[in-house]
Amino acid sequence: MLPGKYARIYHYHLKKCGGSTLNRWLDSLTSDDRTFDPTWQSSWLLGDWRTEMNIFPSASDTATQHALFHWADVVHSHAALRRFAPPGTLCFTILRDPVERVASQIADWRRLVPADTVAEPDSIRELGADAGRLPIRTFLERYWNREGRMQLDNYLTRSLAAGRIGRQVLRAENAETLLDVALDILEQDYDLVGLLEEFDISRNALCAIAGLPPARPIATLNVSRPDRTIDPEIEDARDILQEATRVDRIVYQRARALFDDRYRTLGETYDARTFERDHASRLLGHLKGGHRDGATRYSVRAPLIGSGFHGRDRAGEPVCAVWTGPETTATLYIPTPPDMQVSLLVWIRGYAADRQREQLRVRVDGHPAVHHLTPCRGYADLLTVDACSVRDFVRLEIELDETVDAMQAGCEGFDDRKRGISFDAYGWRPLRPNCGTRGFA
Repeated sequence: MLPGKYARIYHYHLKKCGGSTLNRWLDSLTSDDRTFDPTWQSSWLLGDWRTEMNIFPSASDTATQHALFHWADVVHSHAALRRFAPPGTLCFTILRDPVERVASQIADWRRLVPADTVAEPDSIRELGADAGRLPIRTFLERYWNREGRMQLDNYLTRSLAAGRIGRQVLRAENAETLLDVALDILEQDYDLVGLLEEFDISRNALCAIAGLPPARPIATLNVSRPDRTIDPEIEDARDILQEATRVDRIVYQRARALFDDRYRTLGETYDARTFERDHASRLLGHLKGGHRDGATRYSVRAPLIGSGFHGRDRAGEPVCAVWTGPETTATLYIPTPPDMQVSLLVWIRGYAADRQREQLRVRVDGHPAVHHLTPCRGYADLLTVDACSVRDFVRLEIELDETVDAMQAGCEGFDDRKRGISFDAYGWRPLRPNCGTRGFA
């Protein structure tokens, strides 16, 4: 189970709506052995719709969809699983401007190579190939209401309605017949309906609802349109796109209105002070540390409470570690005994660039603090910061002058993430039994 207010999180990952970026961050909120594996479920509304519309879920399929929420604490899926989520699950989804979403979907298909679709039906392989060789207008004329019906013909409406009526959404030649159920789902079924165009505010609203630290920028993943080179093709196909998104645009406008009414203010105002006052003690009280040489040690394979990190590297393995970035400041919340002087510890595996070692600075609960980098077997450094907090947790901020990528593009080992330090554990060691309320060392 997740620490904090909700036992689980379900992200209904609508395609090309920023979900890949969110999912890697969401996985860090639970232990690395409690994350979702997409191979646990079969393909659903992803292949040839004329075949899939005649498939009805078996009892074992239904049981699996229930079981997903017991196998993982955070479930993120293209499948509409809301009705299978147990009580105590925070359910959310993110929508996007419908025309922009279709353009991004086509751009994504254009990145495919034949090996990516080798297991798909012939019709889907042909669709992927044609996305790369046909102008967008010609491609849409051929596919938008045929093999591409689910992905291209009012996808947002069909995907939302699938939460109630499943594969029957594929039988609807006119997506307008699904509009009422899609709008009702927006209103009733989700704790948060966010917008890709308001991504940072949406994610911060999610943090406020879940009682997590406020959101900070995270690395963007799976960007299909890093430039605007296909914009002329989009304009040429504007009339078809308007028809293919006619109902989706009604759904999207309702989502925008809901966002402004329910979530915008929450996402704009939620901050670290609110988190620390209302949620931090409860959230951090669930973390379980281990013992190492007299220190209490928390592994990054457990839930990571803070911000300014990339997702786990080598999750599920003993060598699992986390890089700070893309921002130059990373924040770690660490459970500590109140009114006790402690040494805060971070086991550093390495630096993206050697010069970052000399740049490193720290703050404890907002105050600059002296730090030491000492040798530690198996590590580049052990970061030690002596401090005392009157609360049952501290906020440790690690700041660098820069985050950098590694090596040059095209070289073996190139990593385009802007990174700072790599670490695999953090924690504390007591210095003296009690320090009253004197504050920081």
